[in-house]
Amino acid sequence: MNASDGYYTRSSRRGRPYGWIVVAALILLAAGLTTSRVLTQGLLGPSGGPRAGANPADLAVVVFNENDPLSRELADFYAGKRGIPSERVVGLKCLTDEEISREEYDNHIAAPLRQVFDARGWWKRSPDKPGEEPSSIVTSNQICYLVLIRGIPLRIKQTSNYPGDHCNEPSPLKDANGACVDSELTVLGGFTRAISGFLPNPYFRSYSRFPEAKRPPAMMLVGRLDAPTGSMVKRMIEDSLAVEKTGLWGRCYIDGRGMAAGSNPLAEGDVWMAKLANEIVPYTLPTVYDNQPAMFSQPFPMNEAALYFGWYSEQVAGPFARGGFKFQPGAVACHIHSFSATSVRDPFKWWVGPLIDKGADAVLGNVYEPYLSLTTHLDIFADHLLDGYTFAESAWAAQPGLSWMNTVVGDPLYRPALVWKNLEFDLDDPSGSAGGSSTAADGRAFAQGARTWHAKGPAAGAAALKKSAERLHSGRIYEGLGLLESAHGDAGRAAEAFEHAAKYYREPADRVRVAYEEIRCLANAGRKREAAAILASSRDQNASEPAAAVLDELKTLVAP
Repeated sequence: MNASDGYYTRSSRRGRPYGWIVVAALILLAAGLTTSRVLTQGLLGPSGGPRAGANPADLAVVVFNENDPLSRELADFYAGKRGIPSERVVGLKCLTDEEISREEYDNHIAAPLRQVFDARGWWKRSPDKPGEEPSSIVTSNQICYLVLIRGIPLRIKQTSNYPGDHCNEPSPLKDANGACVDSELTVLGGFTRAISGFLPNPYFRSYSRFPEAKRPPAMMLVGRLDAPTGSMVKRMIEDSLAVEKTGLWGRCYIDGRGMAAGSNPLAEGDVWMAKLANEIVPYTLPTVYDNQPAMFSQPFPMNEAALYFGWYSEQVAGPFARGGFKFQPGAVACHIHSFSATSVRDPFKWWVGPLIDKGADAVLGNVYEPYLSLTTHLDIFADHLLDGYTFAESAWAAQPGLSWMNTVVGDPLYRPALVWKNLEFDLDDPSGSAGGSSTAADGRAFAQGARTWHAKGPAAGAAALKKSAERLHSGRIYEGLGLLESAHGDAGRAAEAFEHAAKYYREPADRVRVAYEEIRCLANAGRKREAAAILASSRDQNASEPAAAVLDELKTLVAP
């Protein structure tokens, strides 16, 4: 992953350099982008989208590969589950490889899709000159979402001497025209031959639902249902639908790198992580934030992971490389790396495929080198996702550039926060624990108490959370309270909450994790003697638990 201030490096999490590229200039604005590569007027016309408040499924087209029998089966499965009629399920005849040439994309993906949009009247163009596409303007478009099904290629190779291409951006951007199929299809209605560099995303940082947003009618949001196996794709579909009804409950794990803002060209990524951990997620889910240079280690007890955001290792590592690790159903995950989505179908290499293999149902990634500021801004993404936007809306509102390198893997219509947005129940009502598993009951109560913390202050929030934790006998809620107190800087109250959590937890791995959190909190507050005593005691009590090895990582932290 390269930085965005003129110096670019592809460095691994452990600091192994891949090389430096010095760039003359790269202009990226905080709230948008300026670039010499522009879309033709086909994507820059006035908004002319579908009606406000429409069901996202009514605005979606499903695209599969006729040369892959499994692709058709999965397309029909998804369309049936989402209630998408057969006339909006489109088959293309293209290669089944993950990487294709620009010619293959133009002739077997883009051109046939445009023909279908014309023939079925999904968009209107003026003047209608199909033989002179660059002069065509899309004036209205009934479709907001394209859902690509496993079998549709993922990456478009770099090419040279492409007719009509031009780009005056500085290197290396002007030299890059390899792209993700997903990102290229967002501008299908742009009819542009300028493929080098990126296109500024008019939906970037928008806080309107996509159908109602002020954006070009030709633009569409694209996601793909893709995975190492077809059965995983079906799981992703079914999990997403189930979670929309019951809620996504568990914990959020955020893995920063400990870089202060402005400390080096890559610190922007840690700014995103800090915002996630301190301002966005903890008022919905208990949030474990590791802001040390090393990643979460393999023995770290990352249980009940509903959200994961981290960086920066080339290959899947940490708890995800551990046998038996599983995400919560419906989990959303992203590990920032330049080539995290080099393959989506390989369960062992890079990040996207392995995360899906471990149970994540919605994953973000990059197929080629995107440069850090042109990858998905995770703070914006999570803010939208937790506010009830679809997975695709959240991802593309957080993506500065189009016709670029990013992929959105999962059901683009997935809305994991539907239940979070509608938490209306009495915390004193014992029936509040009858809404499903204990994870769900605890999650609902924590979210409500955390909202109180955010709205009325720590004292009111802590009181509400303690009341719920005692009523539900919940280590989860007490752990979440401890994490909030720790982030707020109150080590004493955090330690008290962690100790209560340990008493309620039954699984040794959970007790190890809260001990780990308590030790770190106390040590960072200067109470190293107490932290050392807890470390020794917890190590003895959990000597036979594999996760207890993570406690050894704290020996240096508690040393006098």
